[in-house]
Amino acid sequence: MGKLPNPIHDGQPDRTTVVWQQNRLAEARYELTPREQKLVLYVISMIEPEDEFFKLHKINVKHFAEIAGLDSNALYKELREVALQIKSKPLVINGHIEPGDTNPTELITSWFADVVIQANGDGYIGVSISERLKPYLLQVKREFFRYRLAYVLHLRSGYAIRLYQWAKRWQYAGKRRISIDELRVVMGTVELTSKGNISKTLLALYKDFKKRALLPAVTEINQKTDIFVSFVENKIKGAKADESLTFTITENANASELEAVPIPRPPQLELELPEPNEHAQSGADAFLHKLKDDFGLSAPQVKTIEQYIQTDGMAYVEEKIAVVNSEPRPNVARAFLAALKGDWKLPVKRKLPPKRRTQPAAQELPPEMSAEEWEKKREKTRVIFDEFKKSLRGGPREDAAPVGESARE
Repeated sequence: MGKLPNPIHDGQPDRTTVVWQQNRLAEARYELTPREQKLVLYVISMIEPEDEFFKLHKINVKHFAEIAGLDSNALYKELREVALQIKSKPLVINGHIEPGDTNPTELITSWFADVVIQANGDGYIGVSISERLKPYLLQVKREFFRYRLAYVLHLRSGYAIRLYQWAKRWQYAGKRRISIDELRVVMGTVELTSKGNISKTLLALYKDFKKRALLPAVTEINQKTDIFVSFVENKIKGAKADESLTFTITENANASELEAVPIPRPPQLELELPEPNEHAQSGADAFLHKLKDDFGLSAPQVKTIEQYIQTDGMAYVEEKIAVVNSEPRPNVARAFLAALKGDWKLPVKRKLPPKRRTQPAAQELPPEMSAEEWEKKREKTRVIFDEFKKSLRGGPREDAAPVGESARE
């Protein structure tokens, strides 16, 4: 092809260049090889803070090879193929908001819109980023994460590159819980169709995923980057299978030995994309303010609870509120923090079996009698009762002998 079209940006990044990305990109769904990932991040690092639109970025193949630690021999031809592969692969972003709309959608696009190849093979290739990614890469100020380009370029594992970006996105929180299925997508251990749907899960058994993808990625991140990552496994209740992982993300104590340069904080313009989480954030602030008053929380305690909301979700925090309120507590604030840390559960009330009612023995009904029989029974009863009354008065019984008769006899 002929001369590269304008506008062209040919300033090459160096190892201290900062990559800025909107948070959703850390959890996007895509399938790239390690070299494809590095080329994408190299191009993203060429975006300048004041850019209002994507330019055609002119990549110096030799320079890319130097800072990525690659052999530049025959790399030009290889990078052409790599760039074309990136252009043809889907990138899926959940929670995408179209300008002027408020309903989140699923965006299916690609990283690169155009790839321009010089006919004479002069050591440059041109790449432009898809316009649909403008809200996620241009003038990003809110909901973003950033890192030094050199850290990702020096990672050998594609799984480590993906996990590192996700960990940088959550580094501010210190902890983050993620299901194993979600982590597979984050780390790219899935194959996608041309429409971005998952067609196959790689390393389907968790023990294989952990051994061949997760543990090597964590080890490489801890050895070569500015953060230190560890995790614990959370099992399904009542089962032995692991359901999710809770990651702890801290600064790497050996970062100075890795020649890390402090990341500057230049002011950037506001993101034009409508922010769907603004109302949710204001709601969370009101929730924390009420919680502070109800439980008598200190400012550091409120900050701790805010981190639990970010890592474990609002439902988890509300569950612990119910636990604490289920019975009187001498120190509500301390009990609440302990419930969050220890994952307290509501006591299970055992239902007693209902008492069985004892039925009285059935009484036999008297046999039916005729009026004549009933009258005879009444008369007999009357006679017996009259005799009983006479005996009480001391009167003679009718069957007693007259006085003096026994003497005459």
